[in-house]
Amino acid sequence: MVFVFTFLGEFGFELLNWQGVVRKFSRTLGPADRIVCCSRANVYPLYEMADLYIDISKAPLFMHSRACCYSGTVGAGAPGRRLNRAFDAALRASLRSFVRKRLQALEPAWKRAADRELTFVFSSRKTEVRGFAFGCDPDRIEVEADIYDQLDLGANLFEKVRPDLRVRSQIERTLGFDLSEPYVLIQSRARSVGPQSPLVPKEGLIGELARRMRVVLLSFDTGRSFDSASRFDPSLRCAHYRGRSFPEQACLIEFARHCVFFTEGDFGSHIYVPPLMGKDVVAIAPRRVYALGTAPTDFWNRNVFRFGGLIAPQVSEEVLASVDTTRELADRIVSACPRETDANTFSAGPQNA
Repeated sequence: MVFVFTFLGEFGFELLNWQGVVRKFSRTLGPADRIVCCSRANVYPLYEMADLYIDISKAPLFMHSRACCYSGTVGAGAPGRRLNRAFDAALRASLRSFVRKRLQALEPAWKRAADRELTFVFSSRKTEVRGFAFGCDPDRIEVEADIYDQLDLGANLFEKVRPDLRVRSQIERTLGFDLSEPYVLIQSRARSVGPQSPLVPKEGLIGELARRMRVVLLSFDTGRSFDSASRFDPSLRCAHYRGRSFPEQACLIEFARHCVFFTEGDFGSHIYVPPLMGKDVVAIAPRRVYALGTAPTDFWNRNVFRFGGLIAPQVSEEVLASVDTTRELADRIVSACPRETDANTFSAGPQNA
């Protein structure tokens, strides 16, 4: 049997309640079973259990859909349940065709698999396979929800994400230095839809960090409709890197001495990546973001991030309130021992918002 697990929704849901379920399911397979995992932008390092990974970024309809929890919906606003259901059906049909064509173009064994009946498991449809539950209820396709609505930690098997270091030389050529040299990696997050909050005044902290250590600013844009993105003022005197794939992001995280990630509007899923790789991350967000209730960092730190790294949350209105508080935060960041978990270093932040 060939199982084709296809994720359509938001990256945070994929990280925290999808790839872990696929991994646990994979431990139950027989010798004749195979797993194909499909998702966006080459996030294949999440799916080491797969026999094959297929990037669906260029698939018809997918890039024009809006990621909403476990689903891909008709863009911004509230187009209605009927329209979203019809769109989901069309998107799934398009992806079935896309995946089959990719398999038919591969070696004979996969071509034969494509010609047989494949078992597709889409994140937008609640599906039970051999006692495992995947995806969401169809009635919730267009509903904004948080990860806890259907989270079953016991159904997930989390493992440390291993980066693909084959992209290292390309990154070093672009940046002009060896990644073994110490640097602070900074990434931001903003999205044109969803809850809004005051912009984080990040330039002051970036400047202070750049006076103490080399800083790499990671910008990122998936190109998918309404996805969040990371952007920085090009005039900032730091090393700028435009990431085009998850392997590049993961490689930069792997070698960073410190990770400082900003988020606006909501708690961005990019913040979960360093702890899943065993690296600490200082998460800076407005008070309103923590008040949304979608970022109980102590829950994730206690139950999921067991690989040597944690989220250290900071309220931007407090730590960036003045030149003095900004400098104090910069000092704390660069003085923290790299590659060791010490959440107490940043204990001023909210641990259960």
